[in-house]
Amino acid sequence: MKIQYQDIHVRLGGKEILKGVDLENREGCLTGIIGPNGCGKSTLIKTTFGITTPSQGEILVDGKPVSSYKPKQLASMIGYVGQDMASVFDFTVQEVVAMGLYARADHSRPDREVMELAMEELGILHLRDRSILSLSGGERKMAFIARAVVQGADTLILDEPTNHLDIRHQLFLLDYLKACKKTVLIVIHDLRLATHYCDYIFLMNEGKVIAQGTPIEALNRPRVKQFFDIEGEAYQNENGEKDFAMFL
Repeated sequence: MKIQYQDIHVRLGGKEILKGVDLENREGCLTGIIGPNGCGKSTLIKTTFGITTPSQGEILVDGKPVSSYKPKQLASMIGYVGQDMASVFDFTVQEVVAMGLYARADHSRPDREVMELAMEELGILHLRDRSILSLSGGERKMAFIARAVVQGADTLILDEPTNHLDIRHQLFLLDYLKACKKTVLIVIHDLRLATHYCDYIFLMNEGKVIAQGTPIEALNRPRVKQFFDIEGEAYQNENGEKDFAMFL
């Protein structure tokens, strides 16, 4: 599913956070949004769902304004997991995951089977009867991602999905997203992970998209120095894989 952000402007507290962002995901691919802290990455994602309202611009989902979709319809098309995973209610993991069934359009398989498959794929089936409040940040993150998967959407939008995860679970999750055959749009801060896993990258700074392309195209040495203040670059290693090197 194609999501297009066209000339998106956002003002918050009298400050212009986004300054005319044009960006679209790549269908069937993992598209990354990267950039320094405070550059507007998360704000852009939130405009998709009305969490933040643009002062100017338009968001199109499959060529139609996002405002033309009812919330349940949009949820059946796009699964979303934000950075905030707070829960004030003592739901079990299984109950949290079950919330995704509300928006699910495909009921060809039993709900329990759909839920258990999502929890198993994300490595949390053994936690299904645990309180969501008792989980670590990483375990809770996986539960909310399982809920998004249960929605049955062909597209996932994830804001910093590797936050709160140790390196093993970061790799596990990104391997899953790469292999799940969905269209995925992620905000990600780790340049090496972004380089290795993303098919296409948008680099943002100060509320604008300032570069885009494959990781090797977008993360050249001059840009990395200019916008992240480190010496590094994306490159293709001897095994033909994308990698990111820092020069100390």
